[in-house]
Order: sequence, then C-alpha cells, then structure tokens
Amino acid sequence: MLHALIDTTRVVGHVELDGANHEVCAEATATQEPGTTLVTVKLRAFLRATAQDHLGETVEPAWLPPAQIVNEHPGPGEAHDWVHEVFASWCHRVAAAIP
Repeated sequence: MLHALIDTTRVVGHVELDGANHEVCAEATATQEPGTTLVTVKLRAFLRATAQDHLGETVEPAWLPPAQIVNEHPGPGEAHDWVHEVFASWCHRVAAAIP
C-alpha cells in the first residue's frame, strides 16, 4: 500500500470562459512507495466552474500545461519538503499560463 504524502488543490487565478467565471486550479497528489525513498507526484491543472448551477464541473483548456508525473528518490527526511517544492513550482507554471 502506498503512503500518501499530499493531496491538494490550490486556486492560482481566475478566468472567464464562455461568459462564466472559473477558478484556475493546480493539483498535486504525492505518494511514497513503502520501504523505499521513491516518491511519485501527479500534477494536474484545470478550470473549475464557480457558478452554483455548474459546481463540480471542470475543463482542461489547451493553454494549461498538460498533466505530469514526477518521480524522485529524495534523501531521508526530505520527501515532504521536496513534494512541496515541486507543487510550488507547478503552481507558478500554471499561473504563468493564464492568458
């Protein structure tokens, strides 16, 4: 069973799409293989509708960076810090893509 390190979504901006407001979201899910130092971070970017009648709807326009998977063997006790650095970098990249 994998050990979960982080599962988070951060709103990095707002855009209007087809006349509706959307949040620009960066997401990361990180796990560590038990008994090893292998950490896998799955990164995703998407727009989330804010209108009450569209709550829960997401869309991934072409201008957002494509989903990525990052694997690394950080040193002992460094996994959490490394994951947070990867997520911070991802948030900056997603925010920079906003037209």
